[in-house]
Amino acid sequence: MAYKDLDTFFDPDLKLPIRGKLYTVPAPGAPEAARLRKQVVAEGVPPVEQVGEALKILGAVEDEAGVWLGGVYDEMVADNIPWPMIFHAGRTAILHYGFTPDMAESHWALAQLGRLVDLEKATEFLAQIKPKT
Repeated sequence: MAYKDLDTFFDPDLKLPIRGKLYTVPAPGAPEAARLRKQVVAEGVPPVEQVGEALKILGAVEDEAGVWLGGVYDEMVADNIPWPMIFHAGRTAILHYGFTPDMAESHWALAQLGRLVDLEKATEFLAQIKPKT
């Protein structure tokens, strides 16, 4: 069996649906992916203080005036996507490329869970459940 050229059927880019549109976050090269993996393992998902990482993965570059421009970030801004959604997309892309696509998908769907559920009470409840033996 001969292998087909991977480029003919495999899309490495991340497609994120927001308000009925698919935004494409291009896959980083190997050195950037390695840097992201180290960061995610050491620090987890970037907190709000690390906005630059989320913008960088979305293709934005900070200019001399401190303004971020470029990439899919510009597309989202032009489409009036609110900041929390843009930041969520960036954090998801960091997890997708820096950890696993499965973890990124869970983050995409469940990131707001902490606002909907008292996670401390849920954790305490789960700790009390004893497995069946």
